[in-house]
Amino acid sequence: MKKLLVVGLLVIATASAFAQGQVSFNNNGLQTPLPDSLAVFFGDPAAGGHRLTLGDGAFVAQLWYGPAGSPESALTALTDPATPFRVATTLSPGTWANGGTKTLPGIAEQATAVLQVRVWDTTKGSTYAAASAANNGQYVGKSVLFNYVAPPAGSPVSAYNMANFTGFFVAVPEPSVIALGILGAGVLLLRRRK
Repeated sequence: MKKLLVVGLLVIATASAFAQGQVSFNNNGLQTPLPDSLAVFFGDPAAGGHRLTLGDGAFVAQLWYGPAGSPESALTALTDPATPFRVATTLSPGTWANGGTKTLPGIAEQATAVLQVRVWDTTKGSTYAAASAANNGQYVGKSVLFNYVAPPAGSPVSAYNMANFTGFFVAVPEPSVIALGILGAGVLLLRRRK
């Protein structure tokens, strides 16, 4: 009986030592109603940007992570597909569709991880890096790095929220730049006709 008890305790200790941390990849469950400080915007809100929805393009959000103290360049993207934003008619604009609970490989329960949310328009590039490079940093955005402590198994659902996440905006061309581009194209067409 003693051997069985010792073996059982070793199995439990080993399983808990290798347990992976998890996080709820959502920004809409952090507060209700969702304040602007937790939303993702299409353009700078100080310059008239609005909360991002799927109607602004084929935008997706992806979670990047690393161990405590990791710089941005050392973060790893979770390999599952990126999560699309909600449609324009949603009650929660500026949020991505249910990202679900994500396992953070290599991050143990009760360990601190560095997280970052990256957003891009998939019509501009299939990955964040591709979209950013192809569009001079436009149609992409990312949160600041934030710390997250992975709760132990059996914690309440709210313990898995990304508590230190803050909202951000996706860089888009200024309307004046678009207007100048259209004006320039019009001038070229007029010159071409002459």
